[in-house]
Amino acid sequence: MTDKWVVGKDPGQIDSRGADTYEATAWGRRYVARDGSTRDLWLLSFGATKEDRPKAEKAAAAFVAARGMPAKGGWKARHTPVPAGSLHPGRTSAPERVRVIEFGCGVGTSATLLDWDRATAHQRFASDAWPALIRAIDDTRALPGSSCVDCKALSGCGALARSPGLLQITPTGPKRARRSVSVTDLRSYRDCPAKYHATRQLKLRSAQPESSEIRRGRAVDSWLNERHGTHPHDGCRDLPGPADPSSWNVGGLHLVGKEAEDGAAMLEQHAYVCPLNGLGPGELVRVQHQVACFDPELDLVLIATPDLLYTRSGSWVWWEMKTANSRLYEGEPLMARYPQLAMGVLMLAAGVLGGNIARSRVELELLHCDDLTLEELDPSRPRVVSEAREVIAALARPWAEDQLYPATPGRSCRSCEARNWCRSGRDHLAAATEES
Repeated sequence: MTDKWVVGKDPGQIDSRGADTYEATAWGRRYVARDGSTRDLWLLSFGATKEDRPKAEKAAAAFVAARGMPAKGGWKARHTPVPAGSLHPGRTSAPERVRVIEFGCGVGTSATLLDWDRATAHQRFASDAWPALIRAIDDTRALPGSSCVDCKALSGCGALARSPGLLQITPTGPKRARRSVSVTDLRSYRDCPAKYHATRQLKLRSAQPESSEIRRGRAVDSWLNERHGTHPHDGCRDLPGPADPSSWNVGGLHLVGKEAEDGAAMLEQHAYVCPLNGLGPGELVRVQHQVACFDPELDLVLIATPDLLYTRSGSWVWWEMKTANSRLYEGEPLMARYPQLAMGVLMLAAGVLGGNIARSRVELELLHCDDLTLEELDPSRPRVVSEAREVIAALARPWAEDQLYPATPGRSCRSCEARNWCRSGRDHLAAATEES
């Protein structure tokens, strides 16, 4: 179908939000049975299927499929209904059944996210989607982040912290359009500029299975995010781990066998030293909260998402968690090994989060199966800040000057998410296989 499904109401009086029209639609491919009894909405992903979409998103998609009427236009204007007389009757009748199907364009796989009757679609919209929509409509807070790159009001926005010279690199060459960068971007660029361009800018992902270590790390991270996000923030000391350490689920992941047992052991290690254990009731806790600041000299928005931010006596603590099979190597500086710690030091030292910098800290919790390592960095110490600047500048300088993003085949090709789209990487691996 070329027209859209739109749920909305006729324009009325301008309300307290300054709006006179509310419409809901869903992007994707739309299909209708000839008798109008069933509608399918196919949601498209660049790579593999996304079966862990939020329940509010799925309920909203089902509601649009169940209630939406054919319409056109809508870009920066109201949608225009398609005259019913110009369409087959099945396209305008209310369906008895709706299905939302996820399709991974990169690998050609699909998964049915839901298959509901019309009444269930309405009920789930009211319970799962409507509260989220109301929050989105009513929330007028400024939330600095990657969207600041395209914001025309950035020059007058007081919510985005200004941190001139944070990277201490001098722009060269022609002026670039405003952009954002994170440590994840910079690490990807360090592995290979072409990998950064494909995965971080074009959002291309390979469908090859993740390693056991990465799956385990994501599962532990998801488990702790759920625990740390509960209210009140009581910490993990007295909370149980997985009921069956050899088989458990979290965040759409199912771990079994050794990877599940190792992950459960890491969660047990964490419980004893959870930073929220005994935290005062008046302290603030933010889980996976995006932090941003702006360097006007580079016209650059810097982005970071620490695993956890919390206050301690009015000062911010930036907490990062990593899982590992081996201990820290003493010959490698901590911030060089984990540059997200360096970014945390720089942002705290620049006062991006506020609070008393002298009492602020960056903490690392490195979890092993049978032990853990705790490290702490002080952003008020000039030597620590200087080292952090060197680490981030070494990563950012070549990235800031590059405009071509060439492939640099090497060790990272074997696990590269962009390998399917990189001839240089595939040729490198083929040559390495022949030599061996």
